[in-house]
Amino acid sequence: MLDTIALSLNQTEFEVTDTAKFSPSAKGLYVKPYYELGGRSNFNCYQNPTKSEYEAGIYKPRLTLTKRPAHVGYAITLRCEFSAPKLLFGNNFDELLDADFERLLDILQSKLSGMGVRVKKEILRKGQVSGIHYSKNIPLTDYSACAMLLQELAKINLTQRLDLSKTDYRNGGHAIRYHANSYELAFYDKIKDMQQAKTSEKRAIEKDCTIQQDLFAKGSYQKPLEVLRMELRIGNRTKLKNLLKSAGLHCPMDFESLFKTAISQKLLRQFWDMIKQDMPLLALSHFKPEDVYYALAMEKKGKVKPAKLLQQVGAMALIQSVGMRGLHSLVSSHANDRTWQRMRKELEKTDLSSRMKYAAVTNVQRCLEQFEPLKINNYAVALA
Repeated sequence: MLDTIALSLNQTEFEVTDTAKFSPSAKGLYVKPYYELGGRSNFNCYQNPTKSEYEAGIYKPRLTLTKRPAHVGYAITLRCEFSAPKLLFGNNFDELLDADFERLLDILQSKLSGMGVRVKKEILRKGQVSGIHYSKNIPLTDYSACAMLLQELAKINLTQRLDLSKTDYRNGGHAIRYHANSYELAFYDKIKDMQQAKTSEKRAIEKDCTIQQDLFAKGSYQKPLEVLRMELRIGNRTKLKNLLKSAGLHCPMDFESLFKTAISQKLLRQFWDMIKQDMPLLALSHFKPEDVYYALAMEKKGKVKPAKLLQQVGAMALIQSVGMRGLHSLVSSHANDRTWQRMRKELEKTDLSSRMKYAAVTNVQRCLEQFEPLKINNYAVALA
């Protein structure tokens, strides 16, 4: 499902009707004395929702007006960033449907009008997307804990092109992020993150949590309710275009075209398919070394040398200790990358490895395949 989106409009596509609503006032962008452009040859005016508005249940987009030199004179652009489900529902636990798009356009147009910006609905419909977050809330209904699954995801060797970081374990290890300069793949405990935001929004992965802090305060819900959130955050148009192409998707880069459940599902599953390749080896690494040795020996039926078995058992023990990335780093420090690839393939092709799966991983896989929208009311408990 789509969550956060950033639209970029040029000066012919919008009209500022109240310059005083921006900080500093946008008046200096349009009339003399003009603001002096800064070191980056631009000047920004902002309009962001306040904490008091969030606490009152009011959600609005974040707006940035930017003036910069153009081929002739100067150009003024508007960046409009917002969470689509928060704009529509007041929270992003509830997920959107494709059918929600027209209503979302109406609300967005109305919100912008109240913020002193006039934009036609058709302009918003075809607004150019400069950033987008696709996400899925995954309920772990098999009594798996988000924390346990996140610990395993931390050991994945997703790709050499991404740097792996994770939130400080002072936060309970509730999130893990694979990130690069232009995009990020995040997994986090959705409910835990909302709780962290009550202490400080700086400790939460998600922005603007104040508006939904009391989401579970009204009513009774199933216990335990564990929700893993998977979120692909794409920061610019070039990366978005490349990811769409790699997934075999070809569509215009406008709001209406990218507001599609099928696109969200395709991109998230593409990354999950890379992740789950390592999960059987991680599952196998949790067994005792002697049990792994015995099982591998039985599988090979005496056709493999003890030294090879010991090598594989040692690799499993290291995976459990330092993860796939750690093992890769250790092997690569003393051998070339082909040695690592050969070792990994030998481990992956064992029948024992292919049979190992975590129940929680199967649950995630099923949710990404079915991709049904999650609604908080689905987990409400009727009170007698």
